Amino acid sequence: MHKNLHIKKHVMTGITYMIPVVVAGGILGALAKAFGGYNIGDLVKPGITPWSNLNPFTWGGFWWGVNQISNYAMTFSVAVMAAGTAYSIAGRPGIAPGLILGYVANDTKAGFIGGLILAFGVGYFVNFIKKWKVPHWMQGLMPVLIIPVLASLVVGMIFVVFLSQPLAFIMTQFQNWIVSLNGGSKAIIGAVIGACMGFDLGGPVNKTASLAANALGADGIFAPWAAKLIGGMTPPIGAFIAVMIAHKKFSREEIETAKAALPMGLCFITEGVLPFAAADPIRFIISSVLGSSTAGAIALGFGVECPAAHGGMFVVPMMKHPIWFITALIIGSLITGVTYAALKRPNTDVDNNDESELDNVDINIGE
Repeated sequence: MHKNLHIKKHVMTGITYMIPVVVAGGILGALAKAFGGYNIGDLVKPGITPWSNLNPFTWGGFWWGVNQISNYAMTFSVAVMAAGTAYSIAGRPGIAPGLILGYVANDTKAGFIGGLILAFGVGYFVNFIKKWKVPHWMQGLMPVLIIPVLASLVVGMIFVVFLSQPLAFIMTQFQNWIVSLNGGSKAIIGAVIGACMGFDLGGPVNKTASLAANALGADGIFAPWAAKLIGGMTPPIGAFIAVMIAHKKFSREEIETAKAALPMGLCFITEGVLPFAAADPIRFIISSVLGSSTAGAIALGFGVECPAAHGGMFVVPMMKHPIWFITALIIGSLITGVTYAALKRPNTDVDNNDESELDNVDINIGE
C-alpha cells in the first residue's frame, strides 16, 4: 500500500474510535444546555470534588451532571483518537501510551493536531521497541510494562521539553496581540477571532482566541464573545451544509458525522467536525477559516455583542442586534459549506475499501 494510504488508514482508524465519543459528548452537552440553561456549568458550587455539592434530584443538579459527563467526553476525545491511531500503527501496545499522551495533547491545548503528532510518535517508537531482541523472561513484560512506560516517557517528554513551552510562549504572545486589536475596527477583531476559532477547532489557536475573548469579556467588552461564539458555530453547520450539497463526495460515516455535528454546532460545540479536520485538514480548514472569519467580521461590524461566553443559539435572544448575529451565522456557514463541497475530493474505490476495513476494526486483547 502507498505510504500516504497507510497514513490515512492510521488517521481514519483513530477517527473511527473518536467519533462516538465526540457525538455522545456533544449531544449530551446540547441536551444539558437546552434543558438546564446556557450557564448550566455554573449552577453547582465548587466543592472538594466537582460532585460534592451536587443534588441530582433537582432540575439544575440533574442537568449539571449531564453537562459534566459531556465535558469529560470532550476532554478525552483527542486521547481516544490518539490511542486509536497509535493502535493502527503499532497494535495493542500502542493503546496505553497513545491514550496517555493524547490526553497530554489536550491538556496542553495542542488539540487534535498535537494528538495526531504524538500518536504517530508513539506508534513508530513502539514499533522500534518491538524489534528489540530481549531475553525470554522479559518478553512477557514488553507489552504490559516496558513498552507503555518507555513510549510514554520518551515520546511524552520530548513533547514536554521541546514543544510545550515554546508553544505556550507563542500562544501567549498571540493572545496578547488579539487583545491589542480591540482598539481598532470591530470587524477586524471579529474576523481574527472568528478565523482563529475555525482554524484548529479546539486546538491551541482556537483556545488562544477563546481566552483572549474571555479576557475582554471580563473587562465588560462583550463584542469578542459574539465573535467567539459565531466562529465556533460556523464550522459544524458548514460541514452539514457541505454534506447536503455534495453528499456523493462523502462517505456514509462522514454524512452521519455531519448530521450529528449540526445540533452540536448550534450549541457552540465545535468538536463535532474534528473528524473532517483530521481526515482532510487543508481543504476543511481553508473552508472553515473563510466562513468563520467572514461571520465574525459581519457580526461585529454590525455591532453584535453577547453577554455570555457560551451557549450557542440559547443566548442569541440576549445579544445586542441578534438578527445580525443570525444573518452572519447563515452567511458564514454557507461560505464554509459551499467552499468545502467544492474543494472536497470525491470518494475513490480505495477510500471505500479503507472505510469497509475500518468498519471491521476490532481490538483483540490477546493480540
